[in-house]
Amino acid sequence: MGYIRERKLKNKKKRFQAEIRMKGYKCLTASFDRKTDAQAWISKTEADMRANRYNIYSASTKHTLKQAIDRYFAEQKVSVAKRGQLLWWKKELGHLFLSDIRPSILTEKKQVLLKEKNTKGKIRSGSTCNRYLATLSHLLSICWSQWELIEENPVRKITREKEPKGRTRFLSNDERKRFLAACKESSNPKLFLFVVLLLSTGCRYGEIRNLKWVDIDFFRERITITKSKNSDIRTIPIRGLALKFLQSLSTQNQSLGYVFPGKDRVKPIDFRRSIKTAIRKAELKNFRPHDCRHSYATEMMAQGLSLGEISQLLGHRGSVDITRRYSHLMESRSVDAVSKMSEQIFKDVGNV
Repeated sequence: MGYIRERKLKNKKKRFQAEIRMKGYKCLTASFDRKTDAQAWISKTEADMRANRYNIYSASTKHTLKQAIDRYFAEQKVSVAKRGQLLWWKKELGHLFLSDIRPSILTEKKQVLLKEKNTKGKIRSGSTCNRYLATLSHLLSICWSQWELIEENPVRKITREKEPKGRTRFLSNDERKRFLAACKESSNPKLFLFVVLLLSTGCRYGEIRNLKWVDIDFFRERITITKSKNSDIRTIPIRGLALKFLQSLSTQNQSLGYVFPGKDRVKPIDFRRSIKTAIRKAELKNFRPHDCRHSYATEMMAQGLSLGEISQLLGHRGSVDITRRYSHLMESRSVDAVSKMSEQIFKDVGNV
């Protein structure tokens, strides 16, 4: 049962003290300036108690978003990108209790995301904003379903930004020849091999840049990607020119550390400037290094691999819809396909 006591303060103002006594719960009290607020508090709290929701509500008023994010980091496997996104939410809303994370506040912060410049000095796109919201939503879903800290996930009420259609840029035969020729003439002696690996594996720039000799299995003729965007580990067949290059390079080194070590050998080489120069010399319009993945997917589709098989090679999670965007040919094996592709696209390049 709930009771309300009226008290008069020294300044002659009234104060209303609400009290709830219910079997199975400790005596709860709260003070309000208005009687209607006290009555509303009693009604909601008693309803939560009867529906066994009160403990969850109580937990949400004791734990901050900062505490939830720290626990998430400790218990979940978090990629670099998602960690950065959660650190942003921690900076903006970490001081609030979970009970105070409401849709109205999240809507305000979504606008901040869309107007604020990122670390590269660029305005975030709608797609990036959606990724931030998705990461926070996953955290709050765990708070709701596993940790029982909140009654619902407020991010689900936030409207997502409209995303543009994905890029489908890939190299034609002539463009690929010009691009490889420009890489071969680069002042960076490792650039040619680096780009050959991008085109031969469909890996992301960072995956090949951080490749180590221990990740290469010459006996089984494959490489293992241990550091990926989504933190998954995957293996990729490697054949033809790329394999010959790696075998030749391995005999010239001690086969330890990075395949492309920097001067201090502590970090790998940064190829971004060299690649941009090669793209400019090859006169490639609207082309980025990441588009090598598009070209790889298209070539794999031409060799007969299904979308599911290409998705596995590219390291895509979930639906093959993402993979379908990377390919321009349609449909339906892996080592033989890689061998054929490598022989065809590098037949005019020459030997190691």
